[in-house]
Amino acid sequence: MNTQHAYYKSLMKLSPIECIATTQKNLNFLQSSKKIYGNKYRVKLICIVTLSSCLGMLSSCMKVGPDYKRPTIHLPDTWTTSIQTDNQSSITGSQRWWRKFNDPVLNKLITISRKANPNIRIARARITESWYQRSVLASAWYPHSDINARDAHGLGTWDESGVNWDPGSSREQLAQLNVGWELDFFGKTKRQVESATAEYEAKIEGWRDATVFINSEVALHYIAYRTLEQRLTAAIQATKNYQSIRDMIAQRVEDGLANQLEFHEAKARLKTSEAEIPRIQQEKAVVKNRLAALLAVQPGNIGPMLAAHQKIPTPPSSICTGFPAELLRSRPDVRRSERKIAAQSARIGVATANLYPQLSLSGAITYEYLLQGISVATLRRTLGLGPNLRWRIFNACGDRHRIKEQESKLTQAITTYESTVINAVTQVENSMSRLHYTKKRLNILKEAADEHQRAADLMKEAYLAGQVDLRRLLNAQQDFIKTKDESIATAGRRAAHSVRLFKALGGGELPQPRKQDKAN
Repeated sequence: MNTQHAYYKSLMKLSPIECIATTQKNLNFLQSSKKIYGNKYRVKLICIVTLSSCLGMLSSCMKVGPDYKRPTIHLPDTWTTSIQTDNQSSITGSQRWWRKFNDPVLNKLITISRKANPNIRIARARITESWYQRSVLASAWYPHSDINARDAHGLGTWDESGVNWDPGSSREQLAQLNVGWELDFFGKTKRQVESATAEYEAKIEGWRDATVFINSEVALHYIAYRTLEQRLTAAIQATKNYQSIRDMIAQRVEDGLANQLEFHEAKARLKTSEAEIPRIQQEKAVVKNRLAALLAVQPGNIGPMLAAHQKIPTPPSSICTGFPAELLRSRPDVRRSERKIAAQSARIGVATANLYPQLSLSGAITYEYLLQGISVATLRRTLGLGPNLRWRIFNACGDRHRIKEQESKLTQAITTYESTVINAVTQVENSMSRLHYTKKRLNILKEAADEHQRAADLMKEAYLAGQVDLRRLLNAQQDFIKTKDESIATAGRRAAHSVRLFKALGGGELPQPRKQDKAN
């Protein structure tokens, strides 16, 4: 037994050609040993040598088709210099970026969404599905067997005259054990597993990409909710200011210092301001419901999660954007596209393997028994073992056309990867630009709102002194309200652009598959 094991181990180290040569050499030896050992031992030795050769060839089989090489893509060394200096700090996209907004409610919402969001749960289930699909393909590496059994009892016969019942007149029994093993000489199964493994890894990146998307969507909707809260507060305050002006005009009308035209004009401005409140409330309700959907809760249950009258989350003053080349490893959508290329490259090998013969070993242990009347019609006890060869030698060039089809799909996958990288760079550049200029605009709007407030206060004093008419007072008040509302909206946009920049840089710290989801 040890000698045979050593012989098998030596064959496992040989190439297929060397295995064939070794087998032929051993067969020649057996031919010369016929007279010494006799036919019985010669057949046994032939079986051992043939099986050993097959095992050696199986372990060292070749893989047809192209071996995967990661595509090369050239990226710029740095981002746009004119806006890069404003976006540098020790904060990077690889950290939990949502914590940098210093908002505990936002942290809580993202934590809930990462566990409960349906899209993330579906993406996680797809990882498990893909892993078992790979396992099914990998099972082809090993022998398989099945059992077929039958026990039929006759009830009689029938002819033109009808049915002649005769229970027990016949009986048929069959028991068969089949075994098979497909020898993957040209690597078709290996290429299938290689493709399935790449698809499994792509599903992991798809799960991470879904997590990045949901994280950013929760943050964007939360920022929009807080922005609408601030705008609603400002709209209510504006309505109070117009109410004060209307009451002031009403008193002046009673005192004979103003006319009905000024009163109705002040009242119209008040109603216009009041009309803004339901519009903002509607937008706030819609955003709240969307946020509830992201957290997989009923709209009525999200209210306690949102503390009332919170300020807009303050983004970090600067963000480290790194270098464009880092997007290739930081963005899950880019990594997913690259894994798609690897999967498609392996499919070319699967299609190429169809040009070559497929060899398998099969065997069966059969017991068959047929009783008719009192005589045994058939009795079979057989043991079988032998190779099966299948080779599609004429298929109207269909197999070669399938190879061209897979090569075309590979070109599409590479192009998609390149497009994904370009879009990633563009998204970062756009996010940096929007954040940079929104920050500048916000600073200007804050100064403008302060100036409009001072002007409105002075205009009110001038109106009471009879130096200006009511229209100028109302216009000054309207300019202040409009600038204040735009300042709040721009503060929300700045926070939202910060979220989009973190998303464009890769989405922060990404989840890892559970141990049971990882490939062995």
